Order: sequence, then structure tokens, then C-alpha cells
Amino acid sequence: MAAEEVSSFLGCEAKVHRGRVVFDIEVGKVKEVLKLRCVNTVWVMLGHTDNIEYPDTEEEQLVKLQDFAENMLDWDKGLEVWRNVTGFQGEMYPSELESKHPEGKEEMVSSPKVAKLSPLLFRCTCYRSGTNHMFRSTEVQKLVGGRVQEKFNWPVNCKNYDLEFTINCDVKQVYCGINLTNISLFNRTVTHFGPCTLRPPISASLVMLAKLEVGDVVLDPMCGGGTISLEGCQMGPHYHIGAELHNLAIKRSMDNYLALREKNKLPAQPAADFFQWDCLYPCLRDNSVDVIITDLPFGKRSGSKADNRVLYPRTLLSMARVVRPTTGRAVLLTQDKRSMFVCFKQVEKYWKHTKQISTNIGGLTALVFLMSRTGESPPSKSS
Repeated sequence: MAAEEVSSFLGCEAKVHRGRVVFDIEVGKVKEVLKLRCVNTVWVMLGHTDNIEYPDTEEEQLVKLQDFAENMLDWDKGLEVWRNVTGFQGEMYPSELESKHPEGKEEMVSSPKVAKLSPLLFRCTCYRSGTNHMFRSTEVQKLVGGRVQEKFNWPVNCKNYDLEFTINCDVKQVYCGINLTNISLFNRTVTHFGPCTLRPPISASLVMLAKLEVGDVVLDPMCGGGTISLEGCQMGPHYHIGAELHNLAIKRSMDNYLALREKNKLPAQPAADFFQWDCLYPCLRDNSVDVIITDLPFGKRSGSKADNRVLYPRTLLSMARVVRPTTGRAVLLTQDKRSMFVCFKQVEKYWKHTKQISTNIGGLTALVFLMSRTGESPPSKSS
């Protein structure tokens, strides 16, 4: 979904890798990338190799990574992009290396009375996947980070850093980048967290899967902390309703919603509302909802899989009354795949299963089920 959002929002073609997407964009448009809703973190790529050809020993592998980080990356362009995006006002190139950046040196000489700026603080982070590495991530962080420190003379600070240099090592690939988001982007939506808060980028992906249209009424009948509705109401002219049985959860939803405008500097409060209810007895008019998007209980931290075998079909049957026949649809996330498949037979009169997509939620393999309403309508609540 992130690749699809990049294509539709930025007009760029993205290549999909495991857990990330890579794309080219004009330097002047990089700040627009921070508006993407289906991503956690944004890096500016400094360099990449498809086949690092690791030597046979640990020491040689680490030396190869150090040489790659020092000599094969486009540091000047990457740092310029990072400074433009973050607005960093400190000293990018300390005095020992001024000769490599004469423009900065001329500025300093021509303005002797200007106070000396604080130097850039950095840290190095390594992510690895694969079994062919003879080194540990911490060793890469220490040695490659040390080589970068020697190159730029930046002080190291692993907590209060300005710049984070990241090196990703797959089985054969290595790619390096500078983090443009020291704080994950999901923090822009959620201020009050609960025990099962769904990450906003995942919520935004579910909203995109629903293919919402202008004016759609969207319901999350088990909203928890409200992240699906909170993301959705910022992604287009739709009206989002979040409902939840637990009184503490619905309070978190309202608190998150009320903080949304100020936190994101929105011109107006987004079109959404939250209320407390029992989703098995929905207090909405018949055929009043266009789309349901929800994160069903996994049966892990919340409820049990035995409960789900009863809850899932009853929820879909109750929701069939409020969702418009024929055009209505649902996007349902759950890790309890067995209970979901079992319930299809019980609700097939009102719901048709159209597609399923596998995803990873906190290390658990989950499925997103796409469903559409049939032309049949259950009895009205008034009958």
C-alpha cells in the first residue's frame, strides 16, 4: 500500500522490497514525502549495492562495509537534502575538514564575529537480515560509525542526536541512508496509547484498501484508540465514525481526536466522531454506512479465539443491517484466520468474501479480508 500511495500522491514509481519501498523524487519535493501516511520512517538514500560479495572472515566483511560507507556513498547530496528537510542550523562540517568544503570556509572567514555554531551530533544504526553475516549489528555500528566520524569529525551521541546514519544489510544487498524522521511518523496521530493500539500507518493502509469515495460514511465498530478513524478523516472528504464498548478506550479515542488539530496544525477539526456502543446492537439507521474498516480482536491480548468464533459472525450479521446492500463493503484485519474462515458460511447471505491480503502485525502473521455486501438485507431493527 505504501508503493501505491507513493504513486498516487507523489507521482513516483516505487520498487517494493521487504518492509520498505524505494523511489526517486526531485530534491525540491522531498518534504512532500513526510506527508505519506502508510510509512513509519523516511530515509534519503546515500548509496546501494545489489551484491556486496562478502569475504570469508568477519574482519574482512567489516572492512568492506567501512570502505563502502566511506567511499561509495553520495554524502554531499544526501546531507544537503537532510539539511533542507530538517532545517538544521548547526555546524555541518567542523573546522578540521573545512578544506573539503570551501564554500563553508569562505562564509566563516567573511563573518568573523558570528558565534560558532554547535557541531552536528550523529549516531550509526545497523539493521540486518539473513544468516550469511559473520558480524553483529553492534560491531557495524561501532566500526562503520567510527569511519563516518573520522570522515566528518562529527561528535557521537546515541540519544540526543541530530542525524542518524542507517546501514541495512540483507543477504547480498547493502543500502545506506540518512533518517529524515528521527521520530516515527505514527506519532503525529496518536497521543494516548492503549494496550492494543493499532499503528497509524497500518490504519492508513486499511483505509486505502477500502477505496473510499467522496462523501462515504465510514464506520469502525471496534475502534479501540480510534487510529483507523483518525487516519481516515485526514485522508479525504469522508465522514468517519468510531465506536467502542470499553469506556476507557472510547475516552482515548476522543482524547486523540481532540488533540489532532493542534498537533498537526490542521485548519479545522476533521470530520469524525466517536461514541460508546455494543457493536452487536448497533444504534444506527438501516443502510446508513458505506464502508466498515476495523481491527478485529486477535484472541491474544484481547478476548480469546473461542470467543471470536461467536463474535465474528454475530458482528458481521449486525453490521449487515447498517451497511448499504450491494455497494457496501468491509475491510477487516485479524490474526485469527481460522475463526474468520469458519464464519463465512454463516454470513454468506449478506457478505461476499472478495479478497485477502497477508500482513505482519508485531511479528504475528495476520490477514486483511476484503468483503462486499450482497443485495440481501437482514430484518430491520424495528421489525
